[in-house]
Amino acid sequence: MKNKWILFWIAGIFFAGTLFAAAAKEKKSGGNELPIIPVPVKVEQKSGKYTLRADTKIVAKEVEAKAVAKVFADDIYRVTGWRLQVVPAGTGIVLRLDKRAKTGAEGYELDVSSSGVRITAEKPAGLFYGLQTLRQLMPAEIYSTKIVKDKVWSVPAVKIKDEPRFGWRGAHVDTARHFYSKEEILKFIDAMAWHKLNKFHWHFTEDQAWRVEIKKYPLLTKKGAWRSDILTRETGKRFDSKKITNHWQKGLYGGYYSQKDIKEVVKYAQERFVEIVPEIEIPGHSSAALYAYPEYSCDGKAPGWPILGGGVFGKIYCAGKDSTLNFLKDIFSELCDLFPGGYVHIGGDEAPKGAWKNCPDCQRRIKKEGLKDEEELQSWMISQMQKYLESRGKKIIGWDEITEGGIPKGCTVMHWREYTDKKIAPLAGEDLIVATRPTCYYNWGYAKEDQSFLLSQGGIMPIKQAYDFEPIPRGLDEKYHKHIIGAQACFWGEKTPNEKILEYHYFPRMSCISECTWSPTARKNWQNFEKRLQMQEKRYKAADINARPLVLPADYKPY
Repeated sequence: MKNKWILFWIAGIFFAGTLFAAAAKEKKSGGNELPIIPVPVKVEQKSGKYTLRADTKIVAKEVEAKAVAKVFADDIYRVTGWRLQVVPAGTGIVLRLDKRAKTGAEGYELDVSSSGVRITAEKPAGLFYGLQTLRQLMPAEIYSTKIVKDKVWSVPAVKIKDEPRFGWRGAHVDTARHFYSKEEILKFIDAMAWHKLNKFHWHFTEDQAWRVEIKKYPLLTKKGAWRSDILTRETGKRFDSKKITNHWQKGLYGGYYSQKDIKEVVKYAQERFVEIVPEIEIPGHSSAALYAYPEYSCDGKAPGWPILGGGVFGKIYCAGKDSTLNFLKDIFSELCDLFPGGYVHIGGDEAPKGAWKNCPDCQRRIKKEGLKDEEELQSWMISQMQKYLESRGKKIIGWDEITEGGIPKGCTVMHWREYTDKKIAPLAGEDLIVATRPTCYYNWGYAKEDQSFLLSQGGIMPIKQAYDFEPIPRGLDEKYHKHIIGAQACFWGEKTPNEKILEYHYFPRMSCISECTWSPTARKNWQNFEKRLQMQEKRYKAADINARPLVLPADYKPY
């Protein structure tokens, strides 16, 4: 009996030792302890650290690797004042492109030791994202907007293998309801890049304003980019001039992006592997354009809304006039020249088709093309733009209303509403980008406690709800998953007249869409994410981003 208890005791010690070893191994390889967002696929922590110094070299041999190295060197210079040299050979931070690396188009392998850093990737994007992870391993002050003196820039020794779950990791900003300056857009793109987001959906047009310069039609910006200081048609409230410090002209509020501005933003984004997806709304949300050029509406009359403000529903382009189609093709032609990416968003949501029912031109079009109704007329109109844009090497994206008259073949659908089984794009063999409300609607408030709901378009969407978002639609058969190309956060600007409000609503929730679209589902953990957000909050503060605090002070005011 005594021997039996001894055996039990030995077995117990062995079992406890096994659990301890397993826990130690998990801690070593798990990587959740490191404050990296999005959490990488695989992390192995090692002993030691690497310290960045003024004489550290960035080793990059290929032209593409050198371009990536330059962006990183510029980021380091702004904070440290050190001009890190980019050299073709040597030691330090080594960037290596290797087609045999098996990291995928955006993946990377990062190996940090006391002797140096090595980042290996198949493609330049992987090198860039590896450097973003390296940056996150440094003290939070590395994101500062000014030089930080007397700081030790050490990085823990670690080995990381990482790649994104989805190819589309997007962030959308509505610049039509309220205008954000070029500098504010550049700052936003910068933040996207270090969150490893790669698609900036730039919303240019609405009933309220037109924001992109089109040289063939100068009145679009001369007239359509400006309105009076009435905040909304519904409430009659006026803008608080203390909250809006710029973008005024001759008593009118607004602004637009010149083609020179856009080229600068596109170049900046390309250097950070962010593709800009421009959106020009058709056929609805077009009052600002039709205020400038009323001849392309059904009744030929200009609305007053762009100057006075405006609601969601305004005027609509006339689908029955060939001149309207030519007008839109001219606009898209200049847009294609400005944006080299593969996609153009054509809107398609919330179109007020009542005007079409009473328009002789639209009714003739329906009859001539053998269409059933106005829903099919919208699909026909979109298909005409789709053919043109495809001739320019672009794929179209539309909001999910474009499915109501039949899903245009070859289009990508962006769902902002809940899905219906019959009209979800993957079932028709088409690609889907998930942007459903409320979990992807970052203009919604966080909580009643911080009063952010007062300047939200909708209701309340807490940060945990944003983190729990899953891009794969519920119940979708696995064979269709390949058509879910990703997801994005959306920000609508009806109640956001300045950058600080935009930032408050987007951050820290941008960390959520980052992890939801990059990291494997099995690696997500809310409690651990909360811990990592503590360092992220310090980064936001260093970067002068007006992020919502994780813990609200008693007297806190959000904006």
